[in-house]
Amino acid sequence: MNKTIAIIYAAKSIATALGKACESSGGVVTLIEANPSVIHEVKGGSFGMILIDYSVLRGESKDLLTQIRDQSDLSNVFVSIYMPANEDLSEVTLFPRPDHVLQSPFTAAKVNAVVRQAFSFPNEVMYVGVRDNTELLLALREMGYEVSFFDAPELALNAGVEKVPDFIIAEYKLSEQTALDLRKSQLACSQLKDVPMVVAYQGRDVNEIESIIRCDVEEVLLSPFASAVNLKKIQDHFPLPPRGKRLKALVVDDSPSVSKMIASMFRKLGYEVELAVNGFDGYKKMAQFKPDIVTSDYDMPVLDGWGFCLELRDDANFRDIPIIMITSRDSPLDRKKGELLGVSSYLTKPFVLSQLKHAIKDAVASAKVAKEQEAIAKFVASDTLKAVTDMVDGGKRANIGSEKYITVLFTDIVAFSEKCERYSPRKIIKLLNTYFDLMVGVLSEHGAIIDKFIGDAIVARFDSGNIETDAINAVKAAWRMQEKLKEFNEESFEEIQIRIGVNSGDVILGNLGSKSHRLEYAMIGDSVNIGQRLESSAPAKGCMISESTYEHAKKHVLVSERKEIEVKGKSNKVPAYIVTGLA
Repeated sequence: MNKTIAIIYAAKSIATALGKACESSGGVVTLIEANPSVIHEVKGGSFGMILIDYSVLRGESKDLLTQIRDQSDLSNVFVSIYMPANEDLSEVTLFPRPDHVLQSPFTAAKVNAVVRQAFSFPNEVMYVGVRDNTELLLALREMGYEVSFFDAPELALNAGVEKVPDFIIAEYKLSEQTALDLRKSQLACSQLKDVPMVVAYQGRDVNEIESIIRCDVEEVLLSPFASAVNLKKIQDHFPLPPRGKRLKALVVDDSPSVSKMIASMFRKLGYEVELAVNGFDGYKKMAQFKPDIVTSDYDMPVLDGWGFCLELRDDANFRDIPIIMITSRDSPLDRKKGELLGVSSYLTKPFVLSQLKHAIKDAVASAKVAKEQEAIAKFVASDTLKAVTDMVDGGKRANIGSEKYITVLFTDIVAFSEKCERYSPRKIIKLLNTYFDLMVGVLSEHGAIIDKFIGDAIVARFDSGNIETDAINAVKAAWRMQEKLKEFNEESFEEIQIRIGVNSGDVILGNLGSKSHRLEYAMIGDSVNIGQRLESSAPAKGCMISESTYEHAKKHVLVSERKEIEVKGKSNKVPAYIVTGLA
């Protein structure tokens, strides 16, 4: 990775000090004095990061940012502007926007953070413990963290001053002291006082745990330290942002003083900030600014916070973005309304920077959980989620299984193996996913639960509790699937024909598999087998239904003459009908 850094300066003394801080963070620094041809020096240097003195952009080189972004070989270089602390960021207008703004004092921690962001260095962890081969330490290294081990707190503090870590993990019981003693020494050190600490605690003594929490540590890990829960906590607290990505916050508030104050807090946390004066203005800026998080006031003209949140949650492009509602409204009713809107976190006026930081953390975590749940729902049928909830609550129903009368539908693609021989795997996957999207859409419109996908086959069940409704919906869905497939084939690069089989009867629904490893919520029974055999016996482009399904849906379906088919494993033939239309 190219770790070279150019510092374009007006004052050499400041640039020199800044350069030393960058070098201690792993960068190779070149100082370039501002001049009319500075863009040519930068272009020829193959730099991965450029730091520009803000005063340079206020002089003859005011177009330097534009010149850098206009160069194709510099367009992706990480650019940071450094400036004095007395500059009001809300009054600073830079275009194009830099990736980062660094304000004095240029501490080792600040410089280290921006250098690491620019080059996507792995998060640095200072691990203070008794042994260098603990499971947690090894797991951190496997996850991609850069871990430095110290068995003596004094050595750790000295090393931390030289090279500031992203966070510290300390085992509670050290050689001659505890993690609490290390925490006190850390807080007394100006270079390390802002570095988060995680304490790994082996015991279960409630008084000791309380003493750890009172030391204002970032997190407490209980043994076993390398558990999946603990590792996820670390990942959630200390994720590595993508290369060169500066997090963005959109602040929506009609009060200039309030929005300016919130923006200032976000900037102190390293965010790039955009302001909007009401919900309508905020919604317009969403697509252009593409924020990572949004704060919104509740009471605003034109479009209030309620309407603004509704618009975001109804838009597929924005519905996953965390929203912090900043308002003086804090009643249970207001919070319930916010929950319905998908508000990720609430912040009541007035508040301070630490409260905003916690609200951001809560909002991001809440949005992540919601997104994970939505993703899980795409892999798991709705009644499977109910079974999972039942297991978590200690219920036995899913483990034992329950007998229900439902309607099952099987469908697969005719001569699918031949298509796999003619096309590449990538093209087959594209064909299947487009086909599945269309068919699952039809099934969902008719109340089906998608049980599983087996290669090119779809298995669905209709289980509303109303026997006749389930049979009717299944038959209508089957007919509609064939109709939609005709539209699909008009534009597809490969024609698809399908067979469909539908049967109504008793099945067993429950968990199958290994209790200690993996379970699948599935349906089994004679009625399921018959449904599958009906599908394999159906004609191409056709649907075959059992006599039981026909009896429930005969007022709504047109069929051919009754026929009997042989089903493997059954001594008697099974009566069935070919669907010819809907009544």
